[in-house]
Amino acid sequence: MTRNAVAGAATLAVVATLLAVACGDRGAGGYASIEITGVYVAEPVSGARTAMYFTVANHGETDDELLSVSTPVAGRAEIHHTYADGGMMRMEPVASLPVGAGEVVRLAPGGVHVMLLDLREPLWAGDRIEATLRFRTLGEVAVRARVVGYEEIEERLERANDSVGSESR
Repeated sequence: MTRNAVAGAATLAVVATLLAVACGDRGAGGYASIEITGVYVAEPVSGARTAMYFTVANHGETDDELLSVSTPVAGRAEIHHTYADGGMMRMEPVASLPVGAGEVVRLAPGGVHVMLLDLREPLWAGDRIEATLRFRTLGEVAVRARVVGYEEIEERLERANDSVGSESR
């Protein structure tokens, strides 16, 4: 990754955080402070679908809820969860994703994720896409995601599992 790409990604993360904080709570009491980090999209293997992953941290005192995701590169986007059913892993859409006050929710392979369906254009590792996350309290937050290949996704999962293992020791 080039130095400019790293600087651009860092700037976008800061802007997304500042926008989320600046929007504040539109409801009664408390303060909504949502931080979105680590946004990426899996490079599609085949077909017209892929998945988007990210972490949502609610640093505020008010519960919030991710209601929807949209992006110009997909005809539709659905929040999904993965579950085991008779030894098979399955996924199904959910209406929304609660993010309680003080909670961190990680969208990751094998768990909750956003399916990007009916892709309107090919996506390749290294591409960047725009997306909008819509929260019940906070409203809309614009994010930018990098498309990554499966090798990088495996590395990310390995690092995440290593950090969880070291926290529990």
